[in-house]
Amino acid sequence: MMKFKGLFRSQIFPKYKLVFNKTMFIRSTDKPNAKSLTSLNKSQPYTKYFVLDFEATCDNGAHLLKPQEIIEFPCILVELNTVKGGFEVVSCFHSYVKPIIHTQLTEYCTELTGITQDMVNNSPPFDEVFSNFCNWHNDHINMEKEKSIIVTSGNWDIGNMFVEQCKLFPSTITIPEFMCTWINIKKLFALAMGQYPLGIKNMLKTTNSKQIGNIHCGIDDCVNIITIMNQLLQRGCVFQATNKITSV
Repeated sequence: MMKFKGLFRSQIFPKYKLVFNKTMFIRSTDKPNAKSLTSLNKSQPYTKYFVLDFEATCDNGAHLLKPQEIIEFPCILVELNTVKGGFEVVSCFHSYVKPIIHTQLTEYCTELTGITQDMVNNSPPFDEVFSNFCNWHNDHINMEKEKSIIVTSGNWDIGNMFVEQCKLFPSTITIPEFMCTWINIKKLFALAMGQYPLGIKNMLKTTNSKQIGNIHCGIDDCVNIITIMNQLLQRGCVFQATNKITSV
């Protein structure tokens, strides 16, 4: 399990060196109005955003796996910088996860996600990874003074995959409150752009943003979601919660 405190993305993964230099802001030929951005930043309901994108065991459409299991657990913490008008990277959590039911990854899964059998074999099971994640999360948020929220691309990560994954560990996992509410960036994108997006690649293309890394690599997807968040912020988006777990 890789656990990073106080490190920025360029220090963790060299291939992002040109994208992350302590802060991550969109590059645009149009300079935003600093006064309007500062006002918008102050109107945001949250100060910290935990950007998350799971990858899971899978097979092609003719051979669906049931249940699927999370095999990559990435999360990048960003916070609003009200001076510069964008999201600043604070810390990163990342771990691969060893599945307990479908223990052998399919060839399709490895081709899609880039995750190999050795990666999961040498990783802890989900309950241990989630415990580590919760400790990391709590180390980076003051519950009494700061408001934070999970951000995903779609509802599958929390509303489906996470809930079903936790059911595999009924004696060791209780879903904490902070995992029950999230922002589906697709919904905010639809409000800002007037069209519901197909996925991350579609949102990047629509906003003329460069794709970093590979789609279906969880940590790369997190980076690209942050790019989309910054694009939406420039367009006046208010990052409100969109979804909530109602029952488990």
